[in-house]
Amino acid sequence: MQRSTLKRWSARVAAATAIAATAALVPAASAHAVAPNTFRLGNYGSGYDTVVQFANQGDYAFRVLAGTCQTVRLGRGTSNEPLKLHAGHGIWKGPRSYVLAWFSYDHKRGIDITTRGTYGAVNWSWR
Repeated sequence: MQRSTLKRWSARVAAATAIAATAALVPAASAHAVAPNTFRLGNYGSGYDTVVQFANQGDYAFRVLAGTCQTVRLGRGTSNEPLKLHAGHGIWKGPRSYVLAWFSYDHKRGIDITTRGTYGAVNWSWR
């Protein structure tokens, strides 16, 4: 009888631990949500910088160095705001730079982009 009680108790402790660990991750994930009219880029890659170019903002662009993040608030925009993500070494429109993504997003909702990987093998995601 004691062994079965111990097994049930162990299973309950394991289940409670799993639930608590999952609950702890949920606030951490939502803490990075961006505000409206906000653009955030986290460059977690190595060996390249990421440059964001906004076509409808007079080709406004900013560079995010490898291993850093940057957030900008844009004063105006559209619900179909086009942008390009470049990966590069040195001069971003030079021979050691390439467009890794070209897409549109809703400026009014904001966007959070993450890049990972190495130059030539960049993996990116957004939310």
